[in-house]
Amino acid sequence: MWSARKISAKLRRNGGVRLTAARSPRALWMSGAGDHARIIHQQTVVRPLLQRTEPHRLSRIWREVRMQTRQSNPNLRSLTGLRFVAMLPVFLTHAAFEGVFSDAKVSWGFLDAMGSTGYMAVSFFFVLSGFVITWSYRPTDTARKFWRRRFFRVFPNHVVTYALALGLIASVGLSVGVLPSVTQLFLVQSWVPDPAFTDTGNSVSWSLAVDVVFYALFPVLLTLVNKIKPNRLWYWVGGSVIGVAVIPAIALAALPSTPEMPLGGVSVSQYWFTYFFPLFRLLECVLGMLMARIVLTGKWIRLPVLPAAVLVVIAYYLAQQVPYLYRLSAVTVLPVALLTAAAAVADSEGRGTPFGSKVMVWFGELSFAFYLLHNLVLKYGHLLLGHTEEEGELVGHTWGVPEGIALIAAAFAVSLLLAWLLHNGVEKPAMRRWSRRKPAPVAEVTSGFYAKDGAI
Repeated sequence: MWSARKISAKLRRNGGVRLTAARSPRALWMSGAGDHARIIHQQTVVRPLLQRTEPHRLSRIWREVRMQTRQSNPNLRSLTGLRFVAMLPVFLTHAAFEGVFSDAKVSWGFLDAMGSTGYMAVSFFFVLSGFVITWSYRPTDTARKFWRRRFFRVFPNHVVTYALALGLIASVGLSVGVLPSVTQLFLVQSWVPDPAFTDTGNSVSWSLAVDVVFYALFPVLLTLVNKIKPNRLWYWVGGSVIGVAVIPAIALAALPSTPEMPLGGVSVSQYWFTYFFPLFRLLECVLGMLMARIVLTGKWIRLPVLPAAVLVVIAYYLAQQVPYLYRLSAVTVLPVALLTAAAAVADSEGRGTPFGSKVMVWFGELSFAFYLLHNLVLKYGHLLLGHTEEEGELVGHTWGVPEGIALIAAAFAVSLLLAWLLHNGVEKPAMRRWSRRKPAPVAEVTSGFYAKDGAI
């Protein structure tokens, strides 16, 4: 019978990629052993070897082949679809803040109904970022290559929407301070504990300031995360979740309770410390990295997508029972991370989920552009339809329930159209042109495995 090691040597002599008998295929993949992978023809090399392999060894080898394929060419369609699912409560929460309904009870009821869904969605985006970037990181990547890709993924869209925001602000007769404007352009506004910096211009770009810090530190963080032994990863997940939960307690105990926020019964500094401060939001990104490593090293607990989604719903209900700052992410971050991993595993094993349908993926691909545009459409579109000045602030007109619902639906449609234009006119061309060098052509075969990006 052929052992895994003998098969590995045989494949290597025949121009194939080495399959390791080691416990962690990730270790071999990260070492660059797959960098010189070539075509392994199923008929001439793989099949004769597998026919002479013991069944229990064959199962292990096949898992390793799938792992290396998944590493080099991830296809997490469900996570792409989930991005837009998470975008919906963010849009609706911002729509609720606009107060478009004449009946105050309806407006407040709308806002109460949204609860902390928008906050939970933002937490999901941070976890998702850590997960996907860790999952798709290649051993041939350098820090410079990685930073280049991320720069051209984020900044072209950001600069366009930043300029659009300044134009819209001017169109309604408002202005932005020079310093807040500059900090927002360079995505450092979230470091300043002042709403004048985070709640101005294209206010949603505060989260990009967190992303920029995460991207800057990612090569170092990945090195540290990869050093964690697989059987200890879940302990680190627990530590990250505890860290997220402790932050609100620190804010409430250490920071002044005034001036107070309009909502939540907490101070401006307590809210900023818990929600905006980039170093603390990094914990959610790191949690995503840890979940990716758990899946990649075979330590996943085999939780299906549906039970994971149920856990998210239960956690959200529980979050509504705790003080305001704990609702932002402390209660829901672990179930959100579990759902992220469960959806990724379903995709990688070919089972898929409803979130991975063509329609959901199409929406998901527009989610980044939609995120950057939607609040501009809601806020300034509302003001451009008519406004009054109350206590030094511009307040948009209000309407009855049918008209208000129609206005929100129209804002969604306009945001989606603009997102499509931004995605196809700016985001994709910038990524194609500048994010990386043109890859070498891949040889084509009629059957068997194929090499791509240095691994089968």
